[in-house]
Amino acid sequence: MAFIAFTKVIDFTTLTAEQRKKLKSILGEREKQLKKAIKDVESALAKLERTGSKTRKRAKGRR
Repeated sequence: MAFIAFTKVIDFTTLTAEQRKKLKSILGEREKQLKKAIKDVESALAKLERTGSKTRKRAKGRR
């Protein structure tokens, strides 16, 4: 999903008060979703860092 800067797409001066209210509501919900997603990613990364990596078994004496 690509990020689009809303300030470049929407001219806020032409919006009515009701439209601004709806837009603010939509953007507020989106901000909550993005913050939750970031929190989930950070917790997953923390779990991965704690587990570390397993050493690979090496075959000895095989030819």
